[in-house]
Amino acid sequence: MPTIENQERKTLHRRAAARTVALYAVFACLWIYFSDTVLAWFVSSPDQLTRAQTVKGWLFVLVTATLLYLYLSHCLQMLRTREEGLDEQAGKVRQDIQDRFAQLNILFDSMNAVVYVADLETYQLLYVNRFAEEFFGPGWQDLKCYKYLQQGIDQPCDFCTNPQLISNGADGSSITWEFLNTKNNHWYECFDKAIRWPDGRLVRLEVAIDITERKELEKIKHDLLSAVSHEMRTPLTAISGFAELLINEQAIPDQHRRHLDIIFKEAEKLNELVNNFLDVRRLKIDRARVDYEYLQVQGLLEKARGSNRDCKAHHEIEIACQPGVQVYGNRQELTQVILQLLTNACRYSPKGGRISLSAQSNGNQTTICVIDQGIGIPQHELDAIFKPFHKLDSGDRRTTGGIGLGLSLAREIVILHGGQIQVESVPGQGSRFTILLPLPGDKAPFVRDYPTGGTLS
Repeated sequence: MPTIENQERKTLHRRAAARTVALYAVFACLWIYFSDTVLAWFVSSPDQLTRAQTVKGWLFVLVTATLLYLYLSHCLQMLRTREEGLDEQAGKVRQDIQDRFAQLNILFDSMNAVVYVADLETYQLLYVNRFAEEFFGPGWQDLKCYKYLQQGIDQPCDFCTNPQLISNGADGSSITWEFLNTKNNHWYECFDKAIRWPDGRLVRLEVAIDITERKELEKIKHDLLSAVSHEMRTPLTAISGFAELLINEQAIPDQHRRHLDIIFKEAEKLNELVNNFLDVRRLKIDRARVDYEYLQVQGLLEKARGSNRDCKAHHEIEIACQPGVQVYGNRQELTQVILQLLTNACRYSPKGGRISLSAQSNGNQTTICVIDQGIGIPQHELDAIFKPFHKLDSGDRRTTGGIGLGLSLAREIVILHGGQIQVESVPGQGSRFTILLPLPGDKAPFVRDYPTGGTLS
């Protein structure tokens, strides 16, 4: 705002000076012309003309000085009036900014979240709300954000989001991330955004919500699921083993054999569910990539086709793989992804039809497709099917089974391999799932981790 006021004042001063010079030049030219003409009419003697010219010059100085005084007084009065108007306008703007800042201060102080503003270059704290002062203490003025909010940190944090908030010298997109604060050992979900401060500089606004309780509940949930899953494995193994053993007994009647076959299959499904629970938990906690190798995609497709138990005789499974196509990754995990997509293709194609497994190398990536002619997926469900525990409503859930973990697990594995999974579908005509994986060029595992660690800085 002060910059704008100064520019306005400079503009007014330049205009007043220009008008003064212009009027003076016009007046001087007219005076010289008319005065010389009049003197030539009435004075013919050179001596008298010289004295008259001298008197005329002194009269010119006196008249111009008087006129300049009157005109400058008028201009200065106008300038004072305009500047008073500018000062009044600037005062209203400053008061409006102060009122808005006070309103925002009241709003931020009423939030149960840490809110602060820091300079993007110097990390100097410019604002801290009441909630933050209660947690981290008063006396934040003249402190840098990492010294006030952290414990034992004397330099900007390595994970600071400042560089990511600026795009081409202007404020960029906001960033949301989670961190564990080193000063109070609380987990926070943080919203970072670059904004313009009243003085025109870019600063960082951060709103951090305490999610420690949620993190603890998530840990309890994961621990409970892990414990229950591990405890279920022993009885499930016993049920499956004894059921399979009894099925092979010659003396068992056919009716009992069918019942035992149902027990065995349902136990296997439950065992698969337990394994999915454990795999999801393992991938969320341990994101280190191990056992990577060069894999022939043809072998992965054939392995998935041979291991599938949900496809029936009326499902025609075709494999069309470009010769020599490779990927670099974990054999078991990638086979699990393809098997899951093939299983879904069979489950959601109750009337059968052709199911195609294809793979090819294109550019810098390998593309693996699973195409079916089943019931398809509505457009509004295309994003939701990859969420945990989401099931597609096919009308009769008994024919599809599962609890909605397969696609979530498949996407997690593909992301950890540095790729992505896409889906296209037309209801009533079928679906096409596409896996895009980087071509093997570097033996280092592809790792895409999510930013869960860090501290508030």
